[in-house]
Amino acid sequence: MNAFSRRGACPALSAPMQTGDGRLVRLNPVAGGVSPKSLLGLGESALRHGNGIMEVTARGSLQIRGLTPASARLLAVEVDAMGIAVRTGVPVETGPLAGLDPEEIADPRPLAERIRAAIEDAGLAQRLGPKVSVIVDGGGRLTMDAVSADVRLAAMRIDAGVQWLVAVAGDRQNATPLVMVEEDVARDIAVAILRMVAEKGREAHARDLSERQLTSLASWHSFAPAKDRLPLTAAPAPSPIGLFPLGGDATALGIGLPFG
Repeated sequence: MNAFSRRGACPALSAPMQTGDGRLVRLNPVAGGVSPKSLLGLGESALRHGNGIMEVTARGSLQIRGLTPASARLLAVEVDAMGIAVRTGVPVETGPLAGLDPEEIADPRPLAERIRAAIEDAGLAQRLGPKVSVIVDGGGRLTMDAVSADVRLAAMRIDAGVQWLVAVAGDRQNATPLVMVEEDVARDIAVAILRMVAEKGREAHARDLSERQLTSLASWHSFAPAKDRLPLTAAPAPSPIGLFPLGGDATALGIGLPFG
């Protein structure tokens, strides 16, 4: 059984996962979304090469089902021909309105991109398991509070500036807070956490780090532990369904898809 046939694996476009109804692939577009034309094209490809079912996952990826080994390769060729660039490696995720919400504390996309580059430079993608993930949450009306991750970076207003709360293993409410730091240090600590996880093997997650390791991360730059400075209790999450003014004439529409 390989890494992409076991339960809970992340089936990338280049490594489809065998399921009860054929092979499954999951697409995470680099641009953070796809145009209506591309979405139609993907639907047609899913019908041509799979069983026609295309799902949206809880984390916003597109999932295409019912593929065969041969048709999965054809799907990959068509996705490439449509110009849809998809992410590979460790997922570093931002919110659905990242960089668009005028109420955001900070645009999380630059920090997320710097973390992706640091992960690549360190060669960690090949050493970490397929379910290890990072969240960079800029705040605003639609946060990532309810989404679990191995590493969480959340923007916080501190006095007149912005710092990033670094926490591990969980969602906003149950993750273990480490430190509150500037952006550069947040990136360094995030990569240090992933290095520690990688050293434990491809089955490991941040929840497997020892108390000693977490203490060393929290005291790395001699900052006061975040748990002594800020409670992690999350405010009630707003509904993602409805209209969200984005400034100017732009508006986002949140819709609810039926399960399945």
